[in-house]
Amino acid sequence: MKYLLLATALLLTSATISEDYKIRGIAIVHFNAKFNEANNYEPVEKLKDVKVVSAWIDDDASIKAAEGIRSVPTLILYKNGKEIKRWEAGLSLSLDVPFKEIQKEVDKLTGANKF
Repeated sequence: MKYLLLATALLLTSATISEDYKIRGIAIVHFNAKFNEANNYEPVEKLKDVKVVSAWIDDDASIKAAEGIRSVPTLILYKNGKEIKRWEAGLSLSLDVPFKEIQKEVDKLTGANKF
């Protein structure tokens, strides 16, 4: 059964992070730090058929360690709590990945690419 999740951005701490994005279904978590807020990956808000969650690693350092975040921003795509794909920023501290590439990965998980 195909379903649509509304894309919602949430501010998280590690106390709620596992409850909010390691859920049934498909979610993408946008990890960043406040010092790098200017390099947020804005297209993530436009993704379809996926729950979008924002997590600030400087609000709780345990998020960085628990999820293996080495640079920000980092996007991690999950299905039923399992990491499927990861995109990480380079030395520029910005994420240079085409929106269509991320949407294509989401579509593979939802079956939208079969039409």
